[in-house]
Amino acid sequence: MTRFNEAVDQALAESVVRYSDEVGRSRDTFLAILGHDLRSPLSAVSMSADYLATRGKVDASALPAVLRIKQSVLTMSLMIRDLLDYTRTRLGKGMPVVPIACDIGLICESAHDEVQAAHPDVVFDLEMRGDLRGQVDPGRLGQVLSNLLNNAVQHGASGSPVTLRADGHAGSIVLEVVNQGRPIPAAAMQVMFNPLVQLRDESSPSSDPYSTSLGLGLFIARDVVTGHGGTLHVESTETAGTVFTIELPRIFKRQKKKTS
Repeated sequence: MTRFNEAVDQALAESVVRYSDEVGRSRDTFLAILGHDLRSPLSAVSMSADYLATRGKVDASALPAVLRIKQSVLTMSLMIRDLLDYTRTRLGKGMPVVPIACDIGLICESAHDEVQAAHPDVVFDLEMRGDLRGQVDPGRLGQVLSNLLNNAVQHGASGSPVTLRADGHAGSIVLEVVNQGRPIPAAAMQVMFNPLVQLRDESSPSSDPYSTSLGLGLFIARDVVTGHGGTLHVESTETAGTVFTIELPRIFKRQKKKTS
């Protein structure tokens, strides 16, 4: 009887685990399909807004509304991109990284211009020094910088600039995104790179209680940087502000898969 009860308990535990795995996989599959299907209507909205803005189809009084539509479309596009990347990792496909020889300075300039266009009221400083040629995935690195810059805008002090620095060293390239404001609490720094974690500072005037962030930007940024063989870490103090530092090897070396 004892052995029978133990067998029943084990079978029940295994069934619960399988059921939980299936529920999780079904949820992730649904999110992947949802994110993919949202792209088409969002693309139509984006093209319509561009048409109205560039063809002079609206008068000057309506142009700010068109610009707000374009900004909202960009925000939604970033959310969908992050959602699809997250579900891809959850479904075991991993984060694809395809490095090529390129000028990382150009990637920084592109990310800077993109975020500046989305936040015209924020001052963005771009500082670049040294040889910035390396082997990276331009699209993925641009995504990382976009996520970090948008994060800096969301959590930085109102009216303070956001700085993107790029320094070329002998064997590596170091990128920094800096914003001023209240330091990140130590407890928050322990979990901020986990998925679906949203950091809010209720005492900060720039904190948005209705933020559209999914809490995936930092998780994806770290995953992409790790895929390049690099590191991403953060320091946050009252005097220096919050600094996210990316260190990438200049020459990409694909990690060997472990064999059993």
